[in-house]
Amino acid sequence: MKENIQKNTPLRIAVYARKSKFTGKGKSVENQIKICTEYAKSHLINNGEEINIEIYKDEGISGKDIVSRPGILKLISDIGKGKIQMVICYRLDRISRNVKDFSELVTKLSASGAGFISVNEAFDTRTPMGRAMMYIASVFAQLERETITERITDNMYALAKTGCWLGGRTPLGFTSARIEETDSTGRKISRYCLEAEENETDIVKLLYDKYLELGSLTKLETYLINNNYHTRDGKFYGRYTLKSILSNPVYCVAGKVIYKYLVANGYSIYAEQNLFDGTKGLMAYNKNNCKAKGKRINNPEDWIIATGMHKGVIPQETWINVQDRLKNNSGKSYRYPKTIGALLSGIVRCGRCGSFMRPKGGRIASSGEKRYYYQCECKEKSNGNLCKMPNIPGNILDKMAVAEILNLRQKLLKDGSYLQDEIEKIKDKIQEKQKKDIILKQIKDYSSQETALVDALGKSSSEAITKLILAKLDEITATKGRLQQQYNKKLLEIQNSAEKYPCCLLAENILNLNQEAWELINPARQKDILEIVIKEIVWDGKNAIIHLQAGNILQEIPALDADKDGAEVMNCL
Repeated sequence: MKENIQKNTPLRIAVYARKSKFTGKGKSVENQIKICTEYAKSHLINNGEEINIEIYKDEGISGKDIVSRPGILKLISDIGKGKIQMVICYRLDRISRNVKDFSELVTKLSASGAGFISVNEAFDTRTPMGRAMMYIASVFAQLERETITERITDNMYALAKTGCWLGGRTPLGFTSARIEETDSTGRKISRYCLEAEENETDIVKLLYDKYLELGSLTKLETYLINNNYHTRDGKFYGRYTLKSILSNPVYCVAGKVIYKYLVANGYSIYAEQNLFDGTKGLMAYNKNNCKAKGKRINNPEDWIIATGMHKGVIPQETWINVQDRLKNNSGKSYRYPKTIGALLSGIVRCGRCGSFMRPKGGRIASSGEKRYYYQCECKEKSNGNLCKMPNIPGNILDKMAVAEILNLRQKLLKDGSYLQDEIEKIKDKIQEKQKKDIILKQIKDYSSQETALVDALGKSSSEAITKLILAKLDEITATKGRLQQQYNKKLLEIQNSAEKYPCCLLAENILNLNQEAWELINPARQKDILEIVIKEIVWDGKNAIIHLQAGNILQEIPALDADKDGAEVMNCL
């Protein structure tokens, strides 16, 4: 710790305490605070030196990461502001069970000249051995967490064999019922199982039968809309929801045929074969992926398949036929936005019902250009029964929208006094971004060096080498701390700039564009720029109104009248 504290200045100490659950067992948050406070008063007061103790705590929160804990986040913020000179905790894993998070905290402490003490393990960063042990102990804290994760997975496998419902929203066609059992020791155990909901199981059977009859999710979706079938939430069934229902093993009768199918197709089965006797349904654990962005279903080989306590509602052969049909149709998914280059896909909305207007392929013009049009999604799904909005020619709308954006550039360029200020702000922001990226690269380089040194520290048996490694670690962590502070400052400046001048982002993407430059950009980048600049385009059947993202420049661009290209419009309506 840096010796920059004046004698008459009270030592500023932070006591941090955490517990995952509100219980009366073990070291409670209050007990941790008491132990740490007493330690500070008995070990850190020399010659009447005063101390100021600030308490930071997180109760009922897991230590798996830092971002979800307000107490530790406030502590880190105060460390960065130089308000803290020493951090004390009862045990190392109260701070973090994650090596990366712990290493970053050590970096911030070193950069600010603050020390760290763990009472239970007797780690004190004021000594070389304390710093070495702290790094090594953080590795074991993460190992403990990974062991806990494995134990939880093992418990999930064990629960899978019971066929219980583990909670959450039940699948369509089922409710959950509580049952009580008595184990071998006479202790009562409460469990939940699925029970069929007759009205909903009729709908499930209809979905399976109609899908095999109609042959596609799109046709099934249209059938359900036109026959006024709704989900539990009162919405129309979408393709994703339908596919999720049709691929869920929970509906299938657990018999010999399905067992062979699951084994042949790579599903992981955690139930004995003799349980597939045709009297139960199936359970699929670990089916949903809550962490992955965009992908909401795990791969089938990652599912945990077992027999349930409920009865299946869909015959084995029917369920298998549906899976085969889904697999065969998977390569026929709707991909018009990519294949026909529609730039405004996901931007154009129907002015009558509010649905998105999706691009659809049309005829090939004499020039060889592939024509397409935007069609109301609700109109398409209901075959025009719920919305009759006329289509709009996509080629024409795309060109008009681009022309309006390029015209906007000219309008901005004419307003020299206003624009000059904006250009300077944009230049400054770009320079700050470049500086931020350079700092981030330096931080990553130092992190790699730090990791290598920690590995070497664990293998070292020489006291001299250990001292050299620790000295280098101190130097690196201090440098990383300074760089991290610079990076955070740059990031904050950029964010403040974007909030204060929302028009900068719009102007930054169009000021350097002209017709020639636009044509040199690939379609994917063109689409990105339009999504940044345009909030939405509303089509009312005759005119298209463009709403910009940066409302402080222009709220709307007046109507694009497609009727002036009447022949082209009529060919697409």
